[in-house]
Amino acid sequence: MQHSPERIARARALDAVIEEVVAPAAAEVDRAGSFPAEGIKALGEAGFLALSVPRADGGAGAGAEEFSEVVTRLAEACASTAMVYVMHVTALSSFLAIPEAERRRELLREIVADRLLVTEAISEPGSGSQWWSVASTAERTDRGYRITADKSFATSAGHADLYVVSTRAPGADSDRDHAVFAVRADQGEITTGSWHGLGLAGNSSTWIRFRAEVAESALLYSGGEGGGLRQYNEANQPVYHLGVTSAYLGIAAAAYQAAVGRIRSRRYTGDPAGFGAKLSDYPIARRHVGEMAIRLAAVRPMTADLARRIDQGQELAELAVPMTACKVAAAEAASAVAREAMLASGGIAYSRGPLAIERHLRDALAASLMGPNDDFCKELIGRLEIDGASYHDL
Repeated sequence: MQHSPERIARARALDAVIEEVVAPAAAEVDRAGSFPAEGIKALGEAGFLALSVPRADGGAGAGAEEFSEVVTRLAEACASTAMVYVMHVTALSSFLAIPEAERRRELLREIVADRLLVTEAISEPGSGSQWWSVASTAERTDRGYRITADKSFATSAGHADLYVVSTRAPGADSDRDHAVFAVRADQGEITTGSWHGLGLAGNSSTWIRFRAEVAESALLYSGGEGGGLRQYNEANQPVYHLGVTSAYLGIAAAAYQAAVGRIRSRRYTGDPAGFGAKLSDYPIARRHVGEMAIRLAAVRPMTADLARRIDQGQELAELAVPMTACKVAAAEAASAVAREAMLASGGIAYSRGPLAIERHLRDALAASLMGPNDDFCKELIGRLEIDGASYHDL
């Protein structure tokens, strides 16, 4: 496929950001559990924080296919940076879905002009990965709303400039009646925990608590009888699922590349097993490579197809099964490929530093737990396929 000159230029700019900033910092981000602030800053300076924003509002107006490619490339270099980026673009989707055109443009232009890092604060301690069940509340005040929200696993917590926060709609009785707000990092009392993940060490995916007074304009959308939740699902879920799928595809690809490089370069001092002095001559090494290549070959077209469907404007009803299936397939592939990469590369792959394979494995293990977790996804696909249920009936 022939791409536009603008897209080619962005691809080159992304290569430069990765080579000069993201990749060199990846090992230290993982070792220290430090937020990849420099990488995110470089992405913002190169225009990638506004990748999905329409051109009329100062963005690149790029589609899902390009977003997926950007995430995969970032994840090959640094999974923490990629996941921060995924949640930024996912959160931006809530702004793109604002019904009032002028208010939508005003908010987007401010986000783009100030290069704000945006993220979501959706899941809660009482709901786990089932983000659609919220206990947080928003009460009307004379000036707007009083938000009382306790959230868990909010990527970029403590580092984002703007948070997309879900609560129950004011006066709602049901945990499905959502209101979605934009809350600035300097609004009210916002406190966060610290993040010490087995993998994704730098994405600051920790708890965050909001006790904030916000203006009327902070309400992005709302609706009774599940209307707010439906709007959130339609706007955010396809982007989120494509983003995490692309990230775990990138992690798997990085582990595969590291293992193949190791296999090609490994030499023995003799012929210990009778297959030769090169690891690449060993049938078991070739089998490991075959296993990894098969996994990657299965997930790549699934991911590309999901991106095409989103770019074609398919609705959530059409996307529900493929996007959920993609998330599970990529999650399982990432951990399987990273494990195969370690087995293929030998004991050196188990130690921190030389090959980064152990980092890729730790990063990959988060995938199946990330909401909605794989167990729930499989059961959901069964309901969608057997019962003809709606994604909104979570």
